[in-house]
Amino acid sequence: MAGCNREWFENISAWHDDEVTPEDAARIEAHLAGCGPCRRAVEVLGSVRRALVARADGEVPKRLRDRAEAAARSARAPRRRAWVITAALGVAAAAAALFVGSPSGGVSAAMADELVSHHVRGFARERPCDFESSDPGAVAGWLEGKLGYAVTVPAVSGARLLGARLCQIGDTRTAALMYESGDKPLTVFVPPPGSDAATAARALAGRGVGCTRGPLGNAICARSVEQPVLAVAEVDVAALAPALGRP
Repeated sequence: MAGCNREWFENISAWHDDEVTPEDAARIEAHLAGCGPCRRAVEVLGSVRRALVARADGEVPKRLRDRAEAAARSARAPRRRAWVITAALGVAAAAAALFVGSPSGGVSAAMADELVSHHVRGFARERPCDFESSDPGAVAGWLEGKLGYAVTVPAVSGARLLGARLCQIGDTRTAALMYESGDKPLTVFVPPPGSDAATAARALAGRGVGCTRGPLGNAICARSVEQPVLAVAEVDVAALAPALGRP
């Protein structure tokens, strides 16, 4: 949705769900005829719906419903960055994860759900970071003071560090580093040593960088160099893996 504002995304989402008047439908369809990013958004919405209908097995778990509803509320907040709209589409992808495919290589479906949910909900906020800084040293110091363990802030090729926030993976408070790569949001989670997330990251990464593909093409990658990390972005694995692999 880069290049279009929040109002257009909300209009298109309502149009996709047949919740607009005939007059509004005509206006939206005229916009779609000349707007490539919005047409791609429609394709993603359609893919999500088809995946859920084709592969759903029983009720959507309450935890996913709650997270989707919370992210939908955040998506209506004003003054969000344009690239956050793309992240909002990942809510449906996270909800589809249990039905469309399961991550492999050490990251369980439940952990992948948590990682993607934290990524989407973080960037859906008007200010994604609890601490804003592009200085890796300042970010690392703030996180260590809050969490009590040392955090190495990795260099991510082609991405700009925005800052950090705190989240919880399983029962463990975890560092979340926020980056911007072009118009795409990227979250790098740095779990504490010995945690389940750190163990999962090492298992997925092997001796370097390892990745698994989300249900609609979003990537979850892990790196075990220096300190185990888990990264989530709405790009293909082939794009995220080399960026995360920079020493």
